[in-house]
Amino acid sequence: PMGAILQLALASLLWLQPRAPHHLLGRAPLLSGAGCGVAGCRRRTPTALAPTLSLAAPSSSFAAGPELSVFELCADGRVTPYQSTLTSMHTRLGVRLSARDVRLLRSSTPVLAVRPGFVLFDLGEAKGVLLHDRVVMVGSDRQKVRTIGEEVQHRLDALSRADGAEEYPFEVRVLEAVYELSFTLLEQSLQRLTGLINDLLTALTDSSPAQSDSRRGAALGQLLPLQISLNDLRTRARRLTEILQEVLENEDELAGMCLSLLERRKQSVPPAGIARHRLH
Repeated sequence: PMGAILQLALASLLWLQPRAPHHLLGRAPLLSGAGCGVAGCRRRTPTALAPTLSLAAPSSSFAAGPELSVFELCADGRVTPYQSTLTSMHTRLGVRLSARDVRLLRSSTPVLAVRPGFVLFDLGEAKGVLLHDRVVMVGSDRQKVRTIGEEVQHRLDALSRADGAEEYPFEVRVLEAVYELSFTLLEQSLQRLTGLINDLLTALTDSSPAQSDSRRGAALGQLLPLQISLNDLRTRARRLTEILQEVLENEDELAGMCLSLLERRKQSVPPAGIARHRLH
């Protein structure tokens, strides 16, 4: 049993630790002078997050009703918390979520989906909609959404102060911050499981008279739950890297993720009537 637990713990460590998100983002090229990748971002020491952000039991749906808590963070630093439904957010954001997008945000499936004019993301605790000039975090738990949003804001500020940050548009820095936060939460979950594993190993190897067979039996009964938790953690870490790699390896989606560049191009193209008038 001890060998099985140690093997599972080692497997999870191998999956989690080498997958730093900025290594993946750094693969994205610069397109037309408006970068869609982060190069050489220095990894910062993870910030200790509130206990409410535990990944032990991720929510599979928005159980609080149709209205969700929203934390809107703009590129200019403005923050606006408010309540909204997923289907009515278009009145404020200017983009409409499809029925499929709403289902994706209501599920617990990790997703990074490029849409015309925005990016939909669900990386576990951090989920929402990213535009060229703002990001909105959504969820049913108001305090958790606010904590996640403020942590993303903190990391985004740190990224913006890094050398060469001006080369990269807002949406890329947000993705970097959100991915870094998601992996920090995974690492914290792994640390909690590691503590449980150490306690279990101590109980199984304790040969003192005070350690009865019933206590050892109870310790053995925790093997399966720990195995399930470790496998779940490993699966989530692997999936987070896979969905980002899928976008980075698809040229069309990678181009569509350059929201700032696309917005500038859209603003520089005059309406059809004005264009015809200029021709005459």
